[in-house]
Amino acid sequence: MISRNSLALYGGKPVRDRPLPVMHPGATFFDDEEINSVLEVLKAQSPYRFYGPKFLNITGKFEDEFRSYMGTRYALAVTSGTAALHTALIGLGVGPGDEVIIPTYGWVACPSAVVASGATPVLANIDHSLTLDPYDVERKITNRTKAIMAVHIRGVPCDLDRLGSIASHYQIHLLEDVAQCGGGSYHGKKLGSIGEIGSYSFQLNKLISAGEGGAIATNNREIYERALMFHDTGTPYRGLEEKELRFSISPFPGVNYRANEISSAILCVQLTKMDRIIKKIRENKSKIKKGISDISGLEFRKLPDPEGEVGVGLVFFTQTKEKALQFKEALLAENIRTPSGSYPGVVYEPGRQDGHVFMHWAHLLPGVERVSQQYSQSLDLLSRAVHIDISPLDGEQEINDIVEGIRKVSSVVL
Repeated sequence: MISRNSLALYGGKPVRDRPLPVMHPGATFFDDEEINSVLEVLKAQSPYRFYGPKFLNITGKFEDEFRSYMGTRYALAVTSGTAALHTALIGLGVGPGDEVIIPTYGWVACPSAVVASGATPVLANIDHSLTLDPYDVERKITNRTKAIMAVHIRGVPCDLDRLGSIASHYQIHLLEDVAQCGGGSYHGKKLGSIGEIGSYSFQLNKLISAGEGGAIATNNREIYERALMFHDTGTPYRGLEEKELRFSISPFPGVNYRANEISSAILCVQLTKMDRIIKKIRENKSKIKKGISDISGLEFRKLPDPEGEVGVGLVFFTQTKEKALQFKEALLAENIRTPSGSYPGVVYEPGRQDGHVFMHWAHLLPGVERVSQQYSQSLDLLSRAVHIDISPLDGEQEINDIVEGIRKVSSVVL
């Protein structure tokens, strides 16, 4: 048994003398391929989405390759993951008077996109997967419910069997937010291809990245047409020839969420690396999880489809929120942390701002603090959840250090 005083938190020698590698999966795989792809666009002097002096239509190429990878009929590149969510909601016809059920744990973009569409976000609890609890989702359905937003958070897919069944039974839409689980799957199908529409993010922390960027994917032509029109300022006549499409819907106002050719050039290359990045992260997580699986007092996060997760985070629950905080502080002292994102962390710490937790969405959900007890299930889970990033840059030394650090802290804290 390691004594309390041997922990770095109390003056002992830390497991590592420096933090773990950064967790920016796609960006850390940039090499000459991305550089040359960007140079091709710059030399063509044609960075705009729809035309230029030597127009290359790289965005159209990325959309074709992305829809093929995801297994959908249509894909549309946009400027960010938030833009993708907003565009997806408009594609589904969500608007004023509608309600969209969202999880208590996601990213602030989730309620923001719903509010931007003119609809009302309705919170539903999460379960031990940290994704939507289907039982609570069903309890929150009203005659105004238009859609369920299934957020595949921290690399783990939702229970799409039950959520899909609920959506079908009540004849409401199912939107998949795949921002934090790009390239993941559920029972062999790519996430984002199972609901009526999927939204994706290519921000710096995502599986593939162009710094910013996003996309939607769908098999429904009308949804795609609405998304296409909305993202291009409501224009009913531009960008049709290369898509071999004639709108069947009436024009309506839109915004400018058009992707650019430079970002798309990066993403075309990044997409070819997606599976390799995921494979490395999953291998790393598997080794770490195996190394700590015998520790009594740690409960691993539930995985609705273990084969479909992408492995970007290891989450386990301690028995109390006090132990979770102690665990986090001790791991930080042992340098079992990434230099970006301040991980490890306890997912919910009162007083610590974190846009992933509904208690910090009061500017979008006025009065949420007053009804927080309705979501005690979520708050209990989130306050006991310790999260550690798993990077594709972690080598055998880093993996061994993470295992040693968790075991060392567990022997004292648990």
